[in-house]
Amino acid sequence: MDQAVEAVVELKRSGCRGDVLVFMPTESDIRETVARLEERRFPHTEVLPLFGRLAGADQQRIFRPVSGEKIVVATNVAETSITIPGIRYVVDTGLARLSQYNPRTRTEGLPVVSISRASADQRKGRCGRVGPGICIRLYAEEDYQARPAFTPLKSSGRTWPR
Repeated sequence: MDQAVEAVVELKRSGCRGDVLVFMPTESDIRETVARLEERRFPHTEVLPLFGRLAGADQQRIFRPVSGEKIVVATNVAETSITIPGIRYVVDTGLARLSQYNPRTRTEGLPVVSISRASADQRKGRCGRVGPGICIRLYAEEDYQARPAFTPLKSSGRTWPR
């Protein structure tokens, strides 16, 4: 969270113009990041959260034009499901909350895990759709290269009779 906020601060400090999309893994991380960014009081900038449990009207705010710039702090729902107009910069934490099945305990959980290279590439693709863009990954290139190529498909763990 601290690194993501610092990345946005550095973008603003260096005079970068355009909307920013920050990927955070959980709703609580998003709420905390939004609060920290709002404390910075960036001029002519609106900070908006985006996560699945957010009310529909609040989710729609990210699509409305603003008089200045916007910073959208979102879960991985913003990776592929939607395109937010005007995003020039992406800050990627490299983390997401993903459903995982544990066959030993026969339970499903939602741990925060490192995303795959494919997900990282999807996140990178969110910036610069209407002009040049920059993706800031908060993890090393070696870390990116060591990640699985793709996110494993969710398995229910069920075996069906043949």
